[in-house]
Amino acid sequence: MVGIPNLFSQGLYDYGFAKDISIIVLRQDTTPYAYPTTGGMNNMQFGSLDCDRDGKKDIIAFDVHGYRVLPFRKTSNGYEYAPQYAHCFPQMKGFMQLIDFDKDGKEDIFTYHEAGIKVYRNISDVSLKFELFTEQILSVYNSGRNPINLFCTEGDYVVIRDMDEDGDLDILAFWSLGKYVDYHKNKSMEQYGNPNYLVFELADRCWGSFSENEEYNAITLNDDCKKSLKVHRHTGSTMMSFDENGNGLPDLLLGDMDYPNLMLLTNGGDKDVAYMVSKDSLFPSYDVPVQLYSMPCPMQMDVDGDDLGDLLVSPFDLTLTKSENKESVWLYKNTGTQQQPHFALQTKSFLQDEMLDFGSGAYPVFYDMDGDGLLDMLIGNYGYYDSTTTNGYTIKCYYSASIAYFKNTGTKSNPVFLLITEDLAGLRKYGYTSLIPSVGDLNGDEKPDLLLGTANRNLIYLENNSVLSETLTFSLPELNYQSLSVPEYAAVQIFDLDKDGLLDLIAGGKSGRMSYYKNTGTLTAPSFALQTDTLGKVNVRDFDNSYFGYATPCFFRTNTGETRLFIASEKGTIAYYKNIDGNLNGVFDMEHGELFFVVDSNIFPIEEGIRTAIAVEDINNDGYLDMIVGNYAGGISFYKGINPPDRKTGITNPVLKAFPVRISPNPVMDLLYFRCLSVSTSIKSVYIYDMMGRCLLQKDMDSKKEDSLNVSTFATGLYIIKFVLEEEGTFIMRKFLKE
Repeated sequence: MVGIPNLFSQGLYDYGFAKDISIIVLRQDTTPYAYPTTGGMNNMQFGSLDCDRDGKKDIIAFDVHGYRVLPFRKTSNGYEYAPQYAHCFPQMKGFMQLIDFDKDGKEDIFTYHEAGIKVYRNISDVSLKFELFTEQILSVYNSGRNPINLFCTEGDYVVIRDMDEDGDLDILAFWSLGKYVDYHKNKSMEQYGNPNYLVFELADRCWGSFSENEEYNAITLNDDCKKSLKVHRHTGSTMMSFDENGNGLPDLLLGDMDYPNLMLLTNGGDKDVAYMVSKDSLFPSYDVPVQLYSMPCPMQMDVDGDDLGDLLVSPFDLTLTKSENKESVWLYKNTGTQQQPHFALQTKSFLQDEMLDFGSGAYPVFYDMDGDGLLDMLIGNYGYYDSTTTNGYTIKCYYSASIAYFKNTGTKSNPVFLLITEDLAGLRKYGYTSLIPSVGDLNGDEKPDLLLGTANRNLIYLENNSVLSETLTFSLPELNYQSLSVPEYAAVQIFDLDKDGLLDLIAGGKSGRMSYYKNTGTLTAPSFALQTDTLGKVNVRDFDNSYFGYATPCFFRTNTGETRLFIASEKGTIAYYKNIDGNLNGVFDMEHGELFFVVDSNIFPIEEGIRTAIAVEDINNDGYLDMIVGNYAGGISFYKGINPPDRKTGITNPVLKAFPVRISPNPVMDLLYFRCLSVSTSIKSVYIYDMMGRCLLQKDMDSKKEDSLNVSTFATGLYIIKFVLEEEGTFIMRKFLKE
């Protein structure tokens, strides 16, 4: 098996891509979407900062489902999607809050990290830049003791605000066992006379004298705040502090996991001691109350440029199947004043209604469906949110999947995609989840039929019975096609893999592997027989990221007829494989573990969230392969094919400076590939240890950027791999699972 070529070897990469937002997509009424290829929105958080350094505050959106950053640049006509700034942001997780803690006029980043809060300082000059300020905010919990991490969970959205109006930022966060809110006072002004430090101590163990119920979202006022030995349930909460009634005291909005409403707690205390005296469980009760599953997260920022803080609300449930996903960004305009706001609902899909958003999941495929010589586009999804039921204190959300059909009404060199229907063949009424489409003529009548993977291990077949090409119609769906048992969450592709003239079937799925079903029938009567469930020995599951892989393969052929493979995954990276023809019983060669795109002569990994899926074709007829990437937020991104970059070009990604080595696949069966993503250092040597600390392998790397190790002889189990970098005293350690 051929290993990955050295990044600094001669020659070009096989493919080059550049992110492109110029593709035109039209609604059914032929009006264009403003930013169709933004990638969709699910559970959103928002902040504002000047990303293009023009003196105007832009909107930065952060999707908890996939940790995607979506910049929207402020213009004279509103906002425009500006993906060129996304790579400037560091890797964030859990939550994103943009707040200027050092009062230099530039918003800094607060985000979750290992049961606490990490901070990046904004050091922008002519361009947007951040540097790590602290890996962990610390706080003194007990007088005379050393400070420890200021505790919060990944499922909490904390308050970061100057609560005592002394000039530095304080923090409200739930107690480690839930129920009560801790008030951490910032001592920067007292100790240093400026806000440039984040030095905290716990000042109040029961801020506001209220408590959350251990079992549900009821609030107890006038609580005695005695922290008993009872272990309190804490599953996650969101908080926003603002002065709701204009009395100069900070009130509090609360959202809770598994509930759709916001609770307003009114502060009746004084400047020194907060004391909550009333509650409103249907905020804003004077307008349209928030009802947004699950765990609505309130955020205040000026959206329309009138210098008044508007209210944005979106779900913050980390669970992937407990949230509204189509109308999941509610905007309330502040029609009052900054001192006493009044929020009026404007839209339930702020920004979201101007992009392609298919709920959760987006699985694209290109095919000329109407025979006019132009490539059309089909997009399946995991499903749209339908409803929620409650059983005791447990909720279950229901989703239904469909297939969207976009007809290409442009030309071969300038495609224009017109939405014909969001529910092709009326599939949504069947209540399936994870409908992943593949297209091919399965009965020899020269019309494209559909074969759909589902979440529950069977296939749905739709025979094309269209009479006129302008009207695409199908027979009633065959819900268990050929009684084939395919992987869970099957991502299917109809493709003549063995080049015998008959269309075969490949199915990726939840396990991260691919199954291959050879067509042993005929052109008019196919019959699919399982050959292997470990095709090419490919496994895209990353043990550090998830127990599952959700492999979504896309086989294609080069201009010379060679079969290649791009395959997306749960983690979101897209791997590239060769050595497929004549090797269906062997091991495919991984050319590299992720695809890249080019920005201003720099190379960045393609990262579009989680559970990605791809379709590739030369849709603009320029000789380069183009790519559509779908993701779990329910949208798509477009990457235009360009001249491939030189392999000598180093990978640039400030997001990964603190963690610059990637390994794949994980778990691994034989060859473990690794790549150093930093442009400033290389790998000096590699060590592998078992969990007892014994060194099993050592290899000098001669300052390579990437290579592979054969671990096929290792016993099944968990191992640690250590990379010693050329940078003085620097090393990286990762875990991997040998299968």
